[in-house]
Amino acid sequence: MNILLLNDRYPPRYESSVASITYGLAEQYKKLGHKVTVLTSHRKNVSKVILREEHVISLPVEYRPSLRHYKSLRQKQVSAMLEEEIKRIAPDVVHAHNLHMYLTYDALRIAATYAPKVFITMHDVMSFHYGRLATGRYLASGGEKVHTNWFDHLDEAGLQWNPLRNKMILRALGHVTRVIAVSTALKKALDAHGIPRTCVVQNGIDIASWRATEQEAADFRRAHALEGKKVVLFGGRLSRDKGSTPLLHALSVVKETVPTVRLVVIGDPGRWAGLVQEAGVGSEVTNYVQCIDWLPKEKMRAAYAACDVVTTPSLCLDTFNLMNAEAMANSKPVVGTCFGGTPEVVEDGVTGYVCNPLKEKEYANLLSRLLKDPELAHKMGRAGKQRVEELFTVERQAEKYVDLYGMQ
Repeated sequence: MNILLLNDRYPPRYESSVASITYGLAEQYKKLGHKVTVLTSHRKNVSKVILREEHVISLPVEYRPSLRHYKSLRQKQVSAMLEEEIKRIAPDVVHAHNLHMYLTYDALRIAATYAPKVFITMHDVMSFHYGRLATGRYLASGGEKVHTNWFDHLDEAGLQWNPLRNKMILRALGHVTRVIAVSTALKKALDAHGIPRTCVVQNGIDIASWRATEQEAADFRRAHALEGKKVVLFGGRLSRDKGSTPLLHALSVVKETVPTVRLVVIGDPGRWAGLVQEAGVGSEVTNYVQCIDWLPKEKMRAAYAACDVVTTPSLCLDTFNLMNAEAMANSKPVVGTCFGGTPEVVEDGVTGYVCNPLKEKEYANLLSRLLKDPELAHKMGRAGKQRVEELFTVERQAEKYVDLYGMQ
């Protein structure tokens, strides 16, 4: 098949979880013998013209981010470039992975003109909301009440709210063969907002590339003065929706029974400092925390290998959270959130624990249990490794997508 992948950002110029997933799929499709082209974008400080690098075509697209809820729908110049490229490529399948910034939703209409099948994978809730889904109703219901309304959208977007945005996105999705969610939790939310023809294909990772050696783990511990410590790993695009406050409050409990505990945070130190202040904790807690700035992949996998427990306490519909699978690839147990897709990845009581982080005492007890019982942690870690090898590989993900492409 001649497969065209669309994504706003693509490595190595831009890094993100969705970019890495798209890259992994492109490489896997090539291994399966398919012809692959990637259509992406770059900012004009990189180049003011279209860039062509092997199988990757990058369009120059730039505007003020505050206009995204208008500009992400359609831009005349972007549509003209898209039409010229897609017509020339003449793909059998066009598969977009998120389109809510630069390539625009109009890419779906254009794709349907020149390709017999068009798919889009939703990796977040931006097709119907204006940020992470973390409404009071959603959190109070344990993640059951996923519907949002115009007031939620206005509350999230403020002056950037576009009252026609969601209707125009739905119209664009009318050109799509299938809308794919990366978790059942996300599919439920898409369905609740009237998004048509949904199905689920869960994310996968390149397991071998995420596994670190014992030496890499030892070097990481030594470099960050973690020898002899019980390490809890937390990271990502740091925000309150990622669960920083309940995590810090839980840490204040854990340190009382596990005095060697260290919370290692991977992410922007400036943002983390603000979140610590927001959580209202002092040095009696922060003395047990170490924030390390963003790490390249080879260092990040060493961080997984060096820790004792990984935690993903999101307070939003975190659709999949790749940290769960990456931790399991390194045989580490996960204490994860009940919100979003984590319960579909982490098997509660088998590969770690699933809990409501807002129940901070319960959350703290689960972290402490694993830190104080290395045998249990190792058992759950081994079970997680087996689970990720069976269910969450990029090979399996690519095969499922190819099967979907071939369906009538």
